[in-house]
Amino acid sequence: MVIFYTEMQHDFSQNTDQQVRQHPNMDTPNSFPNEIRTARLTLSRPDLADAAGLHKAVAASYTELSRWMVWARGSYSIDDAQQFCAHAKGSFDAGVHFLIRLPEDGTIIGAAELTTIDAEVPSFEIGYWIHTSYSGFGYVTEAAHALTSFAFVKLGSNRVQIRMDEKNHRSWAIPMRLGYELEATLTSYSRDNLGELAAYRVYAMFNLEQLRPLKEFPT
Repeated sequence: MVIFYTEMQHDFSQNTDQQVRQHPNMDTPNSFPNEIRTARLTLSRPDLADAAGLHKAVAASYTELSRWMVWARGSYSIDDAQQFCAHAKGSFDAGVHFLIRLPEDGTIIGAAELTTIDAEVPSFEIGYWIHTSYSGFGYVTEAAHALTSFAFVKLGSNRVQIRMDEKNHRSWAIPMRLGYELEATLTSYSRDNLGELAAYRVYAMFNLEQLRPLKEFPT
């Protein structure tokens, strides 16, 4: 996979790893981009102007999101969307939040994040959600692939993990497609949004060579 790297933008739309590793700017540590482009998506950092579009996407998907996402346990208002965008715009040290967009018109169809677990390792965690109407088209897989690659190539990660409720089958299918290992199942890890005890799956990857090319599975 070739990444065309500029100061604050990355293009993940092409296809070979060797040129990524040899790029002269790739040795800048802990540099989170404003934007990452894939073949079909733009992952961009939120701005306050995105609050209405974000709220629209969440509202349209709330039945599904409220089952799994901790932040969706109560109602989700336009004020909540504005607060998220304001926080995410200025959040750097702990990681970075992205809105998943269609590049043709900028429609917000979901969100993803790359969170720092331990900067000394370094290790990171990926999270994501998708607008219900855009589920099943491989968009989250594509976004997670780009963030995984970025973590290893640009941030020098030695570990990337993805966690989810064991009952959320569609979510844990994504790291499996990408080549992540099921490292552990954590019994009685938390209470879910129904108040029931939930086990969590932890998928982990330890180097870029484990990451499967997108062409190996359907999108």
